[in-house]
Amino acid sequence: MSEDSEEAPIWLDTTYVAKILNNYTHNQLNEIILFTKEPATKKGENYASCIHLIKVSYTTKADPEAIRKVTLIVKSRLENELFSQIEEDFNVFHRESQVYNIIMGKAEELLRNVNDATRFGPKAIYVDERVIVQEDLKQQGFAIEDVKVGLDFDCCRLILEKLAKFHAVSMVLYRENPDLFRHHLPSNVSEHSSPLHDLYTNAIKCSIEYCQTNPKLQHYVPKLKIFGEKIIPKMINVFSRSQTDRYHVLNHGDMWVNNLMFRKDAGGNVVEVLFVDYQEGFYGSPGIDWNFFIFSSWQKEVFQNHFEDLLAIYHATLTDLLDKLKYDLRIPTIEDVRKSILNKGFHAYFVSKGLVTATCLLPILINENSDLADPLNFLLVTDEAVENRRKVFDNPKYGERLEVYLEFFVNNDIL
Repeated sequence: MSEDSEEAPIWLDTTYVAKILNNYTHNQLNEIILFTKEPATKKGENYASCIHLIKVSYTTKADPEAIRKVTLIVKSRLENELFSQIEEDFNVFHRESQVYNIIMGKAEELLRNVNDATRFGPKAIYVDERVIVQEDLKQQGFAIEDVKVGLDFDCCRLILEKLAKFHAVSMVLYRENPDLFRHHLPSNVSEHSSPLHDLYTNAIKCSIEYCQTNPKLQHYVPKLKIFGEKIIPKMINVFSRSQTDRYHVLNHGDMWVNNLMFRKDAGGNVVEVLFVDYQEGFYGSPGIDWNFFIFSSWQKEVFQNHFEDLLAIYHATLTDLLDKLKYDLRIPTIEDVRKSILNKGFHAYFVSKGLVTATCLLPILINENSDLADPLNFLLVTDEAVENRRKVFDNPKYGERLEVYLEFFVNNDIL
């Protein structure tokens, strides 16, 4: 039997759960005694998929008298017509399923061959054309940090060490078999009209309006208006590969607080981090991951005082692992990494990602009011939607970070 929440998909029924459990038990499922399903995320925490939590009580053929229990995360394709278009533009489902089905296993196999026990994300239990089912990391003691607070140096260090390994193994795997990344080569932002274009256009307008009302930010408005006029071409250029790029990697693509799960020891110290939500992965400059991570998730103090420290940590980890894996192409220097992050090319391509993150996406990510988290508020141009996104952008915490970020962009000739 099942107990359905009103928001849970009808198709996620006993028959479908039996397919998942058969895979989980290696075809040893005897009977499903009970399962429940409920949304696994709060409103505004995920825009690219439907995520549900299922709890199942079941028995196996080997021991039909013993009732076992398991909790799993079920990610499925979007069913709303508007957001289905975004999913189609991004090809997010195939990107993520390729990571869980093939890339992650091969990546971790490479690491085991050099006695490295690193794991990058949750284990995939079952994948088909509709769903990706994963283990529930919360059952292992993992939790998300508060996006409104941001990440301190210790958290950022741990993340960048793991990100460096993720990037390094992707370089080796691409060298061996580029076809593994066929879903990650197309751009994440299309030249064709898309709801994403509306999101960026609406958001930069709100950012400019907010700066106009903030005395500390008013002098940036003329430059932001110029940037806003070309925001779509700039975002298209972010997701391009160029011969001038220092090196290419598989970017996670959505590296921010809510896609990072931390496990702490008894003393409250962070000891492990895992990445979730590989939907926006792109094979290109590592500056994409760096810029989104910096301007969405770092605490202001970390950005102001520890950029060079974290850059050195990332580079040391990257080069060490590439050496161990006997990577036979040129290994990036620390200056290569720096230039990938602070690229000052024709459109400052990859830092444009950071500028868009800081001005357009950050207020959405740190939104204090869950009632305003409906994605339609950032896509539509109705009076209600416009007013709601203005409320989201009118956030003092956003203003505090924007003061630091816009100064950085101007000083580095990016804005």
